[in-house]
Amino acid sequence: MNKTILTILFSAIVLSACGKAAVVKVTPTPTPKLVEMALDKRPTVSLVPRDDGHMLYLKISKIPSDISSIEYEVLYTAKDNSAEIEKGLGDTIKEVTSNIERNLLLGTESCTNGCKYKYDEGVTGGTIMISFINSNGQVSTFESPFILKSGAQLKSEGELKLTTENFSVKPKSTVSPKDFYILQKNYKGGYSVYSNGTNSIVGDYPQN
Repeated sequence: MNKTILTILFSAIVLSACGKAAVVKVTPTPTPKLVEMALDKRPTVSLVPRDDGHMLYLKISKIPSDISSIEYEVLYTAKDNSAEIEKGLGDTIKEVTSNIERNLLLGTESCTNGCKYKYDEGVTGGTIMISFINSNGQVSTFESPFILKSGAQLKSEGELKLTTENFSVKPKSTVSPKDFYILQKNYKGGYSVYSNGTNSIVGDYPQN
């Protein structure tokens, strides 16, 4: 038999044998166990707008001591001329204390030679999603829509309204056109209004 043919046959047998021997077992990644956090243990989650509406302050307070890490994500829609663009920002917090605050810039920041900012335009709201992971690897999640309005918009429209929740709030006193307001669901049930200013509309709903 031709030596070339013998060489090919021998190589095929060796490769075939190696292929059968190389068995790799893949261990599946365990799926995190989702649990519902007890109502009396749930942290307070708030989004407070800055006085220009271009930054949101995410504040999480009264965090249970068994929470070892927190993951958060904020999704919103901005406008670029006539086009709508979906934007997002988020992070994982590994050093957890009882109270945490993060600054969420609605735009981009460049600090190569002095900080310069490009703010997103036409932001009217979005969705915030938070995962609380405890020391046992259990995950409790919170998700809420929110709307962002200037005082001028609120004065013109006469109310803050979460369309997806069929819930709205009307101011009882004069609204400053320079302030900004956010209406969101809260983690403990009901809804909350936050602002950089002071107005009777700010607070938790339903009100007793």
